[in-house]
Amino acid sequence: MGFIGGGVREQFVARIKDADPGRLLAVPIDVGRHSAAAMVCDFWGEVIAAPFDFDLDENGFKHFSVTMARAEAERDATWTRIGLESAGHYHRPLQARLEAAGIEVTLFNPAQVKENRNQDLLRSLKSDAIDLAAMAELLIRGKGRLATTRSDAVAIQGVLCLHRARKIRARTALKLQIHAQLDLVFPGLSRCVWNPIEAKVGRIMLDEGLTPERVRRLGNERFLRFCSNRGVRVTRIKAAEIVACAQGAFALDATMSQVHLRLLMADMDLLDKLDQEVKDTEEQLAEILPETPADILMTLPRVSVVRASNYGGALGDVDRFKSAAQVYRLSGLVPRRYESAGKIWTTTKISREGRVELREAILELGKALRQGHPNFARYAASLKARGKAGGVIQCAVGSRANRLAFAMMRNQTPFDPSRW
Repeated sequence: MGFIGGGVREQFVARIKDADPGRLLAVPIDVGRHSAAAMVCDFWGEVIAAPFDFDLDENGFKHFSVTMARAEAERDATWTRIGLESAGHYHRPLQARLEAAGIEVTLFNPAQVKENRNQDLLRSLKSDAIDLAAMAELLIRGKGRLATTRSDAVAIQGVLCLHRARKIRARTALKLQIHAQLDLVFPGLSRCVWNPIEAKVGRIMLDEGLTPERVRRLGNERFLRFCSNRGVRVTRIKAAEIVACAQGAFALDATMSQVHLRLLMADMDLLDKLDQEVKDTEEQLAEILPETPADILMTLPRVSVVRASNYGGALGDVDRFKSAAQVYRLSGLVPRRYESAGKIWTTTKISREGRVELREAILELGKALRQGHPNFARYAASLKARGKAGGVIQCAVGSRANRLAFAMMRNQTPFDPSRW
């Protein structure tokens, strides 16, 4: 009939069935910035090694290994299950060191540990010892997920995708700041030039630090020559509109205007660096993509290096998933559901319990296929005709795109338009 919890639970039961709980050990580790706390207990919950601290370096790892070895020898342990809380990036060096020593590692979501602590009515009482006890209970119950060992190419792909995403977020925030500075340096320019940062004429004005006073002095003809000398073509109508805007602009006093202009120029230099960083990262992704299973996604319409890499990097090892439904569940795109006493309450809101980067990658794949393939476009149009909201349509199209992408990566089969 199967197991509650599916295959993961089945594998766990196979490890502990007919075993003496006193010889099965749980070793939770609560990782900090420079040190970690750990304890050792058996599957009855009896503490063998009380909570202790160790530094996150080779000497600290030796201390941890000796303590764990003593506990294993004391109980003649048949299996030791080690659990780590995924604490941002702090747990990753220790995870790598444990895996290098041939030790199997189980990872916990911090929210999972918190909820388990709350079940013991310890919501407002948090300490390393309490967190370790909560993690130990999760280990004994078979919770958590095994840390997967990615190939070097897939691991590099995932790191590069996260790096690019961080730079994109930083660039977006910086652009908002530039627009704010521009409204003080050159009020009204955004009415003449839509998105001055992206438009060529707006970008050349920002790079050169043109203020309303300088534009007024240039006039129409000299402003046209100014742009032409820098390789930007501007119509006479647009030039006259910009000059007229400069003549009527509410400019700040000279002192404050210069301060904001200096800050604007500094932000523009930083924006150029971020643009270059994003470009360099995308070139690296293009180099590593052919070495990963996600390269097959390039055969999809409107799916290029970035979209294929984002999905492949967020997915990781495709073989650890039995179906596309598991991937979709991990992304947190499944709708919320509440059932009690035979009554079911559903909502259009998604659970959001999963990996953000995978969720964004799936939605981006759906967007690309909706724009590039008539079947996906018709499907989205039919949902819209039935009165579905935009977010529901995005999730539904993303679900179909995820099924297709997962099958392509698993089977390494190129996209066949005739089958769609």
